[in-house]
Amino acid sequence: MSVLHQLKLSYRLIFSYLLLSITICSNAQISIRTIDSHANPNEPSIAIKPSQVWIKPMVAASNIDNFYTNPLNPKLPKSKSTSKYGVYGDPVLHYSDTTLFFAHLSKTPGKAYGEWFDRIVVQKIENPYTWEETSYSVGYNQDKMQDKPWLSSDNHSDRYNGNVYVTWTEFDKYDSDDPDDRSRIRFSKYELSTDSFNTAITISDTTGDCLDGDNTLEGATTAIGKDGTIYAVWAGLYYIWLDKSTDGGTTWGTDRKIASQPKGWDMDMPNIMRANGMPFIQSDTARDILYITWADEYSGNADVWLLYSQDQGKSWSERICVNQDTSNRGQYFPNMAVDQATGSVFIAYYDFRYSSSEAFYNIMLNTFSIEDGMSEYLITSEAIPLPGKNVFYGDYLDLDVQGSNLAILYTANTIANETRIKIAHTNLYQKHLIERKGNSTNAIGIVDQNDSLVVQCNAIIPYRLDVKVKIRDANNHKRKIKKSVIYKDLDQAIDHRILGLQLADTEYIKKAKFTLRYFAGNKKQIQKLKNDFVNN
Repeated sequence: MSVLHQLKLSYRLIFSYLLLSITICSNAQISIRTIDSHANPNEPSIAIKPSQVWIKPMVAASNIDNFYTNPLNPKLPKSKSTSKYGVYGDPVLHYSDTTLFFAHLSKTPGKAYGEWFDRIVVQKIENPYTWEETSYSVGYNQDKMQDKPWLSSDNHSDRYNGNVYVTWTEFDKYDSDDPDDRSRIRFSKYELSTDSFNTAITISDTTGDCLDGDNTLEGATTAIGKDGTIYAVWAGLYYIWLDKSTDGGTTWGTDRKIASQPKGWDMDMPNIMRANGMPFIQSDTARDILYITWADEYSGNADVWLLYSQDQGKSWSERICVNQDTSNRGQYFPNMAVDQATGSVFIAYYDFRYSSSEAFYNIMLNTFSIEDGMSEYLITSEAIPLPGKNVFYGDYLDLDVQGSNLAILYTANTIANETRIKIAHTNLYQKHLIERKGNSTNAIGIVDQNDSLVVQCNAIIPYRLDVKVKIRDANNHKRKIKKSVIYKDLDQAIDHRILGLQLADTEYIKKAKFTLRYFAGNKKQIQKLKNDFVNN
């Protein structure tokens, strides 16, 4: 790239951030925008760069290989991440000080699907705009499968400052029911002095099976204590496990069960292919407090939980229910970030309290501190429809906080069952987080229930809905379905089953149109949702 081209790119980026700052200043609350709507992305990751400027640069990624150099500016196109070891999902972005690291699954050249997941790939991204990077092969072990990495780094201790840590699950043979095939938690560290990741080691004392379920060891994440101690947590065998290393990851202690996980981490939830309650650990390094969040069915339905420790993990608080609702509806997919300046804890998750069928979810954000307790904020103003159990929807959302900048990245589904990556962002969360109870508008969704497609409306206010569906088959035979419903008196957060579409083996929906009208007293407010979609 020429010097002139680099200068032009730099000026363009500076201008985009200035324009963005003007836009954000005019917003009274958190702004939400779509950053990707192509090819059904999911499993997003986001990282905000620590810096002294007010509007902090950030990057994002999503499955399978999407990379966004500025997720707040839709005019800057996404790119495709590349590596000599291949890129194939489970993206995790992390800034170690101001150096960007990017972990993901491999797509090893010359190998078939399934076989190519033979290592974890971590990339050091020197320049995300021109994709100047160094790729590291981590954890290759005789063709065993390596899955679900996560990153952390030490940017504060005297002995291990600059170290980057990665944990993941190793499978002897993925999806094998042979009791001799096992899963375990693996670990590797990057050191500045060698500019390399060391040979991976196993840190779990126990092993799990290879069926990628409740008896599998999964979801390992790490956090760094004030003195550089590494704390690792993971789920498996119906417990949340903790281990730690006091020598920079060279040796590890004995695994401890710090919480039971009733019904396990692999959660069978309605209207979604798979859901989980895998744990995340974070550290408030200045105050030397550890936090762990996860989800399980301890109370009889899926809830998000929090533990904290003020004595380097020796003892832990009683479990605290994060979600503050009184419904029996579920919450899952939690993730967590800590504002190192204030010590505030942020936990984002999928929330179904406003959906009687648990077919629509909202993004909820809770803040917590030991002094002030728990506060809860509804991020989305309209519920998001789930696609049903036949569509892969990903395994996590992500969030990050730096200074006053807070960003949540999540998957959203459309009425046409196409996924989007959306970002909720504020540059002044202390002012813009406003507690809201309930949504402000209705939402429509189509849930795939194997033998039928069910049209539902998440009802918040009275409405009339007109549905027109055109169906075709392989021989181009056509049929039309029309239905109108009116609900003038209704309770909030009730899902109405509008229409069930029974499709023959060769039939598909060619087009569908939904017209939604709202009623306010004797007045009629009209909002039309025209979602024509083709299912070829």
